Amino acid sequence: MQSEDRRSWVWSLPDGGASNDWPRFRSRLESVAVRRDFDLIELATDDQEPLLLLRREAADSAVRRLLVAAGFHGEEPAGPWGVLDFLEHAPEPLLYSASLCLLPLVNVSGFRAGTRLNARGENPNRGYRGVPGEAPSQEGRVLLRQRATLRSVARDGLLTCHEDVLLHHAYLYSLERAAAPGELTRALLAVNSAHFPLHPDGIIDGCTVAGGIIFNHHDGSFESWLMNEGIAYAACVETPGQHPLAQRIAAHRAMIEAFVRGPVQARDQ
Repeated sequence: MQSEDRRSWVWSLPDGGASNDWPRFRSRLESVAVRRDFDLIELATDDQEPLLLLRREAADSAVRRLLVAAGFHGEEPAGPWGVLDFLEHAPEPLLYSASLCLLPLVNVSGFRAGTRLNARGENPNRGYRGVPGEAPSQEGRVLLRQRATLRSVARDGLLTCHEDVLLHHAYLYSLERAAAPGELTRALLAVNSAHFPLHPDGIIDGCTVAGGIIFNHHDGSFESWLMNEGIAYAACVETPGQHPLAQRIAAHRAMIEAFVRGPVQARDQ
C-alpha cells in the first residue's frame, strides 16, 4: 500500500485549474505582490525553486508585526491558495493595519507533486527544535537561517494554514502565554466552525482536542520553535480535506482576515 506521506492529492480549483499548478500560483503571487506593494524576497533552497517571502512594513512602527505561513505539506493546497485569495481581495485598510509578512508556500516540491513530504522525503514542519529523531528539511534549514528575521516579523503573532486531508472535521492548535485559550483563538475557531463541523473531543495524532482546540502542545514544529523564540502567539488552523476545495480556500482566507484583525497578545518581557 502506498504511504500516506507519498500519496498524491490533487483537486480542481473553483475555475477548473489544478490545485498543484505552481507556475500559475507563482505568477499570480508575483502580480499581487506588485499591486499590493509587497517586497517579494527569494530565499535560496537546494531545490530548483526558491522559498518565497512577502513583506511589507507598515508606516506606523507601533502596529502589530504578524507572520502568516502556509504550504508546509504539499497535499494541503487550500492554505496557499487561501493566502493568495486573501492578498488579492483583502480590503486595503486591513492590509495596512499591521506590518504583515507571509510565507505563502513553504514546500514547493511537495505542492507540485501533491504529496505531504518534499521531494527528498522530508517533513518541512519538523526538526526546528532539536527533538530526538527529527532533522530539519531543506526548507527548514532555510527558515532556521532566517531566525532573527522571522522572530522579528512574527513578534506579535504567527498563523500557519494547514489541512487534515483525511478528516471531515476542523480543528486548530494554539500556543499561548496563558492558562486557557484566548480571544484570538476563539475568533479563529469561530471562523473555522462557520465553514465546517468541529472535531469531536478526543485524540488527534496523540494530542488531546477539546472544543476543537489542541492547546499548548509543544513539539518540533515551526510554530513551537517561534514561540520558543519569544513571539507572543501562534496558531495552526486545520481544515478538513474531505470537503470541497473552494470551501477550504474560503475558510483559510477568512481565518487569515480574522488573524490580522485580531487582538494584541502579550509578549515575553
